Parts: sequence; structure tokens; C-alpha cells
Amino acid sequence: MPAPVQPGFFQAAAGNYGYPTPPGIPTNAGPEAPLNAFPQMTPFEKMFQQHRVEKNGLWTYRGTNAGKKYFLSMEALFARYQNPGGALIGNVGTESYLHMVEDELVDATDQDTYDQYNENTGLPYFDQQHFNRIPKLNAPGVRLRWGWTNDDDSGFEVTGWWITQANSSWSAIENSTHKPNPANQGIMDILLSPPNYLDPAGTGVVSSIPGVTTAEVNTVLQNELMNLGGLPLDDGTLNGVTVPYDLDFRVKSISQAWGTNATWMSTPIVDKKSLKVRGLAGARYMQVREGFSFVGRDSGLLYSDATNIAGIRPDLKLFSKPTGTDENQDGIVDNAGVVEDDSTGGGTTGTSTAFFAAPVDPVTGQAVQPYTTWVNSSVQTHLAGPEVGFQFDLGGDKFKIWGQTKVGIMANQEQIKLNGDNVGMGIRADPDDVDRPKALIDPTPGNPNPNAFSSTQNHSHVSPLFEQSIFMEMAIFDKVPVLKRMKMLEEAKFKMGYTYIVAGEIARPYDSIRWQGMPTRGLFPSIEVDRQSWSVGTWSVGIDWLY
Repeated sequence: MPAPVQPGFFQAAAGNYGYPTPPGIPTNAGPEAPLNAFPQMTPFEKMFQQHRVEKNGLWTYRGTNAGKKYFLSMEALFARYQNPGGALIGNVGTESYLHMVEDELVDATDQDTYDQYNENTGLPYFDQQHFNRIPKLNAPGVRLRWGWTNDDDSGFEVTGWWITQANSSWSAIENSTHKPNPANQGIMDILLSPPNYLDPAGTGVVSSIPGVTTAEVNTVLQNELMNLGGLPLDDGTLNGVTVPYDLDFRVKSISQAWGTNATWMSTPIVDKKSLKVRGLAGARYMQVREGFSFVGRDSGLLYSDATNIAGIRPDLKLFSKPTGTDENQDGIVDNAGVVEDDSTGGGTTGTSTAFFAAPVDPVTGQAVQPYTTWVNSSVQTHLAGPEVGFQFDLGGDKFKIWGQTKVGIMANQEQIKLNGDNVGMGIRADPDDVDRPKALIDPTPGNPNPNAFSSTQNHSHVSPLFEQSIFMEMAIFDKVPVLKRMKMLEEAKFKMGYTYIVAGEIARPYDSIRWQGMPTRGLFPSIEVDRQSWSVGTWSVGIDWLY
């Protein structure tokens, strides 16, 4: 039997033989027939519709069937980390080296010489230094951003950024008027190597270098020893000590940061023709690494003018005023151990001979050797927690300015490390001296680093965080002759902007040190947490794709 005829279908008439033909063409398939799409799905079923009443009381309607719009941006970052600031390198409240040796300096010269140093800030005398001498901490980086927006303008995004490590250093030699002479380095390498190059009886320099006279060694030391900087320390006394360094004084700072965050965007709170404001809520993880190092090298010598010397004056390293000129015309600018003077004219007054000596331990008979002080401090901070804020979009498809403001409360997990060696007044040798006791412990074969120290601390607390960003997007690639033919740039926009992140209650390696220095009495630098704000600002240039 033939198949039964379905309603609404045309059936051809039967021929001369057999049964009627099977069902064929729908009767409403003609050009003038009404559409009968059942049971197919309507093309309008998934259309997004938005109905609302504006402030003028009129209903508005918006509909779209576009679905999610995905975006991806890649940006190059040009960042500047927050500098260490103006904190003092060393212990706050310790008297300066100049005040510490006031009596000795006056005895070796006169009151007028001391007053010129004391009253003229342009004449440093192993001055205490501050961290603001470190140059700016600049570093490049990269940022990726991916997400989507829905038909109702809500959305989601994930952002990740990474900034390379910034290294910035400062050396007192660079700013010194007294520069080392490369021609003297061969002799200095021998002089600074054990055994000690001084007469243990304290009569001054005695040359043991073949072909080099004592006078030549004296001249080399006058040129190579420099008035660089002082490290103030708490040595357990009322005023503390400022340790002078005459061979090297330098500091280095490093910073690095990276982070990621996920953000949900609400439907617009404000939705105008060219302005949208949306709420934000999300979570963030960020890591900050900071560190600094200090290196100071000292000859271990005390020195003064040979015409005025009356034995070794405690702690005194006599220098000509750092004027940057050769007043006595001996070929050395700002001599060590010599007070240059041209007050009588002709530039020939003063002496060209200095007296260099090392303090000697009366118990062991061992003279002070050249030594190097170094301190490393580092902090690794992990921040994680929720954040909220808002985003504004101003403009249209061709040109838009938009930005985000976020605040968050972060769980802060930090690790602080501190280590170093030889922090103390190394030019003192007498352990029984009441006023100026020996500070550094003599090394032995069994303990070659008796003045070394190391400590680590871990802390957990809460840190507030604030981020402000503003960007500009422009559809300009279709205007550039070569770029407009690149298919990958058809839906791309040029993007540039600035982002500023600041976090509070961050332990900084510069501020979290208790600067103690008297190893012979058990005083070593230690961790003393001092939390400050930390920030980074980044300019960015990149491309934003829609797909």
C-alpha cells in the first residue's frame, strides 16, 4: 500500500496503472505561499533583549544576537619601581665621623681646618650616605589580557604581567674628587695582600716590594686612599661610631615584581551613548622581590701629615679638603695624609710626605689588615586576596578612553633575609681600650670568618592595595599603508596607557635592619622589621584584538 498522504502536501494524480505517487512537494512551497518552518527553530529565539525605562520616563529597547565578544591584548611595559627613598645607610642617631675625630683632627691641623669641614657641606669627610643616591629603578616588562564581554556588556578578564629585575647601583668613587690611578694598581694589589706591609713597631710604611722605594709606596698610598663614605653603627656606646672606608664604598638595589588577576565585570551601572561605568570584583596574586647590598673596603690604616705627627692618633684618617684641585702641585689631587695649602701663594706650602700606620694589637702583636665590610638584605613578598572597583569606558569603536580603579585587601606572606661580614670599626686593635675598644674578631684557621652573621624571618599579615589604570585605544591600523593589508590587524586597535600599583605595609630591605656593629661584644646587624609602602608605575604600548 502507498504511504498515507500527510496534511498540507500535494499528491500527483494516479496514472493509468498502479497506485498514486508518494507524497512530494509541500503545498505551501510556492513563492506566494506562507512559511511553515515548524518544527524548525526560530532564528530569533536566542536574541538578547533589554527593556528599560530611562530617566525621562520613556521605554527603550535594545536587542542583539552577537553573543560573546572576545578580546586579547599584548603590551610592552616600561616600569619604574619605587626607589629606596632618603633613608640613612646605617644607624640613625650615630654621630658623624667628623665629630667623632674632632679632637684628633684639630690636634693634627688646627681649628680652622675642622671648621671648614664642619660648616661647608660641600667638603665631605667620610660623610654618612643615604639611599636616595641610588639612581632610578627602571625596567621593561610585558602584560597579557584576555577575556570577553556578553550581550548585556557584562564580562570577564584575566590579566598577567611581568616586569624584569631592575638593578641600580651607586659608588662613592664616581662622585669623589680623588680618583684612583690605574698605574698604581699593581703596587696596591701587593700592598693590600698579607703579610702586612707596615712596620709592626708603628714607624710607618716599609717597602718590601723589589724595585719600589718606601717613598714611592708613600706616594702611591697618598693617591689611592680616598675620602669616600662612612657607615654609622650602634656599637653599644652612647654616640656610636661611623666607620670610614678609604678604598671602596658602594651600594646596589634590585627590584622585581609580577602578578596576575581575574576580574568579573557587571552590567553597566551607567550606560549612556558614549559613557559606560561597570562594577568590578575579582582576585589577585602578586609577588614583589627587593634587595640591597652594601660593600665597603678599608685599608685598616690611620694616617696624618708627617710634619705634625705625634704618634698614631686614634681613628684619624687625615685628608686634604676635597676641592678637586692640586693645591701643592705634587701631581695628586686631594692627598691622603697630607693637608694641601696654597694660602701663601705659589702652591708650594704644605708637605708631600704622609705618615701611614696600622694599629697593633698589644696582646697578639698583629697589626690591622685591610678588610671588607659587606651586608646583603632581601625581602620576598607574596600578596593574594580579593579586590573590587569600577571600570569606565568613554568613546566609541574608533576611539575610546577607558580605565579601572581597584582596591583590595591582600594576605601578605613575607620572608626577610640578612647576612654579611666585618661590620664594625675595623681600624681599632686594642681589646682593652676603654674609649675605643677593638671591634672585629681576628680570624683563625679554624674560624676564617668570625665576624660573619646571617638571619631569616617569616611573617604573615594584611596589606592594602590600590591600582589605577587608564588606557587609550584607537583604530588606526586601517590608515597605515602597509599595516592595513595585514589580515591579523583587521580587528586590532592600537593601545597605550599607564598603570600605577601601590601596596601598603610592605617590609622594605632598606628599612628593616638594625645597624649594630661590635662583634667582639656580640653585636651584629639584625632584622628589625619596618614596613612602608611599595609602588610601581608602568607606561604601556600594545595591540588589542577583538574576535
